[in-house]
Amino acid sequence: MSDQIKVAVCQVNPIVGDIEGNYLKIIDFYNESLAKGADLVVFPELVSVGYPPQDLLYNSKLIEKNIELLHSFSKQSTIPAIIGYVNSFEEKIFNSAAVCSNGKIDFSYDKMLLPNYDIFDEKRYFTPGKSLGEVIIKIGHSEKKVVIQICEDLWEDLHDSKLSSSIMKLNPDLIVNISASPFSNEKIQSRINLIKKQYSNTNCPFIYCNLVGAQDEIIFDGNSLIFDKDYNLISKGKAFVEDLLISNLADSKDFKISSDKENLVNALELGIKDYFTKSGHKKAVIGLSGGIDSALVAVLTVKALGKDNVSLISMPSRFSSNHSKIDALQLAQNLECNFQTVDIDPIFQSYINLLGVELNINDQSIVFENIQSRIRANILMALSNNDNALVVATGNKTEIALGYSTIYGDMSGAILPIGDLTKIEVYNLCNYLNEHGNHIPQNILDKTPSAELSPNQVDPFDYDHISPIVDEFITSNHNSDLSNSFKKLILKNEFKRRQAPIILRVSSKSFGVGRRMPIINNFNE
Repeated sequence: MSDQIKVAVCQVNPIVGDIEGNYLKIIDFYNESLAKGADLVVFPELVSVGYPPQDLLYNSKLIEKNIELLHSFSKQSTIPAIIGYVNSFEEKIFNSAAVCSNGKIDFSYDKMLLPNYDIFDEKRYFTPGKSLGEVIIKIGHSEKKVVIQICEDLWEDLHDSKLSSSIMKLNPDLIVNISASPFSNEKIQSRINLIKKQYSNTNCPFIYCNLVGAQDEIIFDGNSLIFDKDYNLISKGKAFVEDLLISNLADSKDFKISSDKENLVNALELGIKDYFTKSGHKKAVIGLSGGIDSALVAVLTVKALGKDNVSLISMPSRFSSNHSKIDALQLAQNLECNFQTVDIDPIFQSYINLLGVELNINDQSIVFENIQSRIRANILMALSNNDNALVVATGNKTEIALGYSTIYGDMSGAILPIGDLTKIEVYNLCNYLNEHGNHIPQNILDKTPSAELSPNQVDPFDYDHISPIVDEFITSNHNSDLSNSFKKLILKNEFKRRQAPIILRVSSKSFGVGRRMPIINNFNE
């Protein structure tokens, strides 16, 4: 670019459906950008309605209101702003980007490549655009040829498309991609690599403005990116928090690329925090067994909500070991949380009397293991109802995959934060957290995992061996190293997972919205 301009990249956290609240956030970030001398202001994809709006898009009033408030914003605009919104034309709707400046909407671009895989279902709602987002914008004191993209337009290899080749032929002064790109392992680096691969020969700067925040199970990490004309990464938004990047598109600023484990912790913390705050809740209740999974969930939830908003409940039975009781108490003391012990054995005995004597169920039946988990779930739900709190469930991906969990028991709750972490990842993350605070008693990390629902019980899996194999099968629906018995075990427990709490997605393939397996499924090859 022949003369220097200052760009503001607004990495914001909208709430789906809160159009007025999102509009006020846009105004606040725009005004702050003006105060910092910006010549161009950029907002993320669908920032007006939040992402993903899903079937809210069938409500015409939502679309009308988002367009109405876009016009209200445009009338207040001075310097140009690029804003993601829902456009409507001839009874079709589009995932669009508007350019607002000097009191009006100057231009609108409709997203061309619509994702329809994994967690995405945009073809259900949107009509694809037909023309590249080429527009002349007066930025600063001169006019610039800008090409606008929206998220998936960048991932052209998934669509057998060559938008990048067409864009390079336009010889733009600037490329701007506004995105709502969800977090998963190694996603941040893959975005950097993709932008460099496709546009390093354009000889113009590239701006990537990404959404931040969590919506249901999907987490958006921010990490907005700015590249200079030589495709050096010169600025990056913060990870998992709102941020305002100001750049002259030439000078490099210090920035940090977090480690994988740090990203996982921050992603899960954000997922928990936004689920609670955006749904109007403050307090959490967690069953604390003295085991590794509930320990990790407790630490993450305290980080997300604060120690005063988390209640940890130990519910021992006759099979609970002394070390589990001690470990649970020590963890609660480390976290400085409210802690209660509720002995479930009297309730358990009443079930034994009813089910074993009156209903003649064999006392060795798994029924008596599962009933302990369900007693605990009922206690947690009662406490949550009493305190207007939400129960946070504690299962991990490996156990949920193999059905080693109890429906209406330990699977009960509003949210399942670690349901996309394998058992190995749970241990790794606990060790990482202890390197930065010694939250989790060492005995929890060292002891053999056990549900403690029967005498001398230990988990029936070699997690070091089975966790990565199971995870690969979930990701690809195939793994030659996984036995048919384990495959059948995974497939037959789909009915449990369909009734589980939402699982925060942090991998490329999690249970939940991105994995659509039939409950009734007799294909085992």
